[in-house]
Amino acid sequence: MDQRVMLLAPDHVSDELGGSYQDACQALDLEPTPGGYAIYLMDTMNHRTTVICANTGPVRQAKQDYESGGEGSLVNALNLDDILDIRIGWPEECGGGPRCQFCRNPDPTWLYEGADVEVLLGAPPFDIGSPQVIGTDVVGCMDWYACDVCHELIQAADQHSWHRLLDQYGFSHVPMPVQAAWCEFWLNHRRPEPAPPPAWTPARRRATANHLRLHWDEWAARYPLDDVVFTNEPGRPELAGVDRALAIARAYLHQPPPPGRIRSYPAGPASIVRADGNDWSLIGRTDSHAIILLDDVPEVLHPLKGPQTTSLLRGLEELIGAP
Repeated sequence: MDQRVMLLAPDHVSDELGGSYQDACQALDLEPTPGGYAIYLMDTMNHRTTVICANTGPVRQAKQDYESGGEGSLVNALNLDDILDIRIGWPEECGGGPRCQFCRNPDPTWLYEGADVEVLLGAPPFDIGSPQVIGTDVVGCMDWYACDVCHELIQAADQHSWHRLLDQYGFSHVPMPVQAAWCEFWLNHRRPEPAPPPAWTPARRRATANHLRLHWDEWAARYPLDDVVFTNEPGRPELAGVDRALAIARAYLHQPPPPGRIRSYPAGPASIVRADGNDWSLIGRTDSHAIILLDDVPEVLHPLKGPQTTSLLRGLEELIGAP
């Protein structure tokens, strides 16, 4: 079982979620309580579950231990009495969108209609070890996502490719229940189709902003601005959302937003600055350019550059340290 833990509290909101504590609670449909939450992201048997707990003490202690050079272990930190809610899947900001169901690649490119499998388990021999698989039931159809690599193995449909697909699981041993479900899929699936792009949502906009921050140099190399035509013309309908977001970001300079809506990260001699609003995100490097993402304009990166952009980014960064 893989496990990640995220602290959500008035004094800490993860970069994946971004924004203020109130923003993050609203995004996760949680009440912004003073004590905050510990959010456990479980990945068990190829299924993801989010467990929300009220007790943040173990997470804070582990975080403090890790920052002091320790391991930051959270073994046995989850107490059943502290659980407030259990949800299927993960928040989209934390990687909860579609993924390859074989290697867990977060960018699947193919979609299969395959068997929805219920694995029947029995007690292990002599009650020692893991439960044993005693059978499978196909209870319907479901979507199976696959990346390019796993797709090629599935399409090859030979014994060697089956074993290579098992190797894609990423661990030394694929649990037998997982193997049983995969085997039913291997024998019962339709022709693949290209996977549709995930829906553009506020959560995906925030996740994209964080991804841009983490991989700024890669994005800048992939989308060079040398051929982009910039304009300062006011009143262009196609730029109305950008103008509105910029106006709100500039207003932050005079009326600072709640803590967390502006973030800054070292980037060599410069900084990468991120600012969030209710339906937009601004991410930029103080010595280069910036990008605006809008909820109502899906999948579009709106680039900005020039002295005004640089001044805005630096002004926003200065607010972080202001009293």
